[in-house]
Amino acid sequence: MREEKMSTSEIFVHNEELTADKKLQDILYALDQSAIVAITDPNGKITYVNKKFTEMSQYTSNELLGKSHRMINSGHHSKGFFKEMWKTIGSGRVWKGEVKNRRKDGTYYWVDTTIVPFLNDKRIPYQYVSMRYEITVRKEAEEMIRHLAYNDQLTDLPNLLFFRRQLLEAVSKANKFKMKVVVVNLNIDRLRYVNDSYGYECGDYVLSIVAERLKSTLPKDCVVARIGGDEFAFVLEGMNCANKIEAIVRAVQESIEKPIIVMGSSHTVTSSAGIAIYPEHATEASELFSKASRALLEMKERGGDGYKIYEHGTIKKSIERMVLENELSKSIELGCFHLDYQPIFNLATSNLTGVEALVRWDHPDLGRIPPDQFIEIAEETRLIICLGKWVLRQACRQARKWEEKGYYYTMAVNVSAVQLADPEFLMIVKNVLEDEGNNPSLLELELTESVLGNQAEILGVVEEIRKLGVKIALDDFGTGYSSFSYINELPIDTLKIDRSFIHNLDAKVQNGAIVEAILSIANTIELNVVAEGIERQEQLTILKKLGCQEGQGYFYSKPIEAEECEKYMKINRQSE
Repeated sequence: MREEKMSTSEIFVHNEELTADKKLQDILYALDQSAIVAITDPNGKITYVNKKFTEMSQYTSNELLGKSHRMINSGHHSKGFFKEMWKTIGSGRVWKGEVKNRRKDGTYYWVDTTIVPFLNDKRIPYQYVSMRYEITVRKEAEEMIRHLAYNDQLTDLPNLLFFRRQLLEAVSKANKFKMKVVVVNLNIDRLRYVNDSYGYECGDYVLSIVAERLKSTLPKDCVVARIGGDEFAFVLEGMNCANKIEAIVRAVQESIEKPIIVMGSSHTVTSSAGIAIYPEHATEASELFSKASRALLEMKERGGDGYKIYEHGTIKKSIERMVLENELSKSIELGCFHLDYQPIFNLATSNLTGVEALVRWDHPDLGRIPPDQFIEIAEETRLIICLGKWVLRQACRQARKWEEKGYYYTMAVNVSAVQLADPEFLMIVKNVLEDEGNNPSLLELELTESVLGNQAEILGVVEEIRKLGVKIALDDFGTGYSSFSYINELPIDTLKIDRSFIHNLDAKVQNGAIVEAILSIANTIELNVVAEGIERQEQLTILKKLGCQEGQGYFYSKPIEAEECEKYMKINRQSE
């Protein structure tokens, strides 16, 4: 029997016969399957909820209809938040935002919400349709990252990053209201003896006890943080009496000196403290913290177990630092630096994908000086501009040599905030690329989160660099904390997960959850992800399972010289 076929015109008529109601029903059905949907009247009374709404809120439709969304209000958001929302939709505009709601059983959940007003002939809303998508897992991951970024994992006290921000706010407020701010930098004396005698786990235990005693002794509104291995710091606001300041510091030190039971034995630790006061000793937050640190240093030089208030002119730069500053400038001129390269691999295939250039200082008299001892000095003295220019040129020159041999791999180069703030930096990048003849797409500049934090001028420079074809990577991700929504707005191509999240990846469940969350969001916004500091097979196995694209670390290779790095390139070519 001949099969009947419809002509093009017949198909068109058939499609036209699909009524508007049918199309609308299909759309509503699709929406019901994917979103939490509610409809309210102009006064906010609920007139319709779908099944997903009742499942998520744990309320029945009968309990919800005729009521307002106050039933699921978590109390998390301010009145101003909802006032602005109603102002937006009441004027006929669509509102979008993230809302924390509460279920019937008292538990909370987050939803990404869009509210669409429907207008009558007079452009007045006669109903509102809200569509929500649950984002609880994402928000919890963000909160976890934020907590880890701002809190010390051992003591759960705020860390140095958070402390600096709070100190900045305290100084700003003190300047406005003509108040005093006191910074106390406190160090546990000779903690290494505990570590040497009982092991680092016992040393960590002592630090956790000290943290608890600090919290219980200091005023409730006092900001106290662990800022380093055996160092703590706290801020006292509104104290105009020197005697009161000293009394608090003495009380803290007496509390710390109470015996601590370590491995069944009673152990007593002492502490040293340095004190600096705003505005007597400094008018800037960073300088105030520095003065407290200098006072602490003098106390330590006296043998410790006490406190010292900063005195102008009593502490000079250490001889070692002065030597390094002087020698750094000379070494740049004399060419006492070289680059090592750490290979980066595709985790799934084990193929080489690129290298990261790392600067090394070999002083003719002082020997090899670690980067953590000279990079900060280079930034403070702005010598990093000159040194960074040399590093960029040398890395591009080496990359060009490899390109001429047929090795086309990404060359990653670290760039500091000081370099980016230099008005000449964009031109430096352009000139180096032109002079060395590099393919810009094979150059990747690595920046830290703090560099990109809401600095419009720097973001503008980064955008101009990307227009050259150069890639941008966000290095040490997680240590400075960027919300996922903020990451989406940054001009970057690659996320590099900080090694602190990889270090205990095979032991800490929460680290795995954080890495998974980062990978999920990065995949959504099409960012490449590199895991730093891979040292063990267990870490690699988990990262591959989670879908991480690339990685680097001692499991694959330590930073090596160019000739040795080229061996990986030859092996990679043979395997292709």
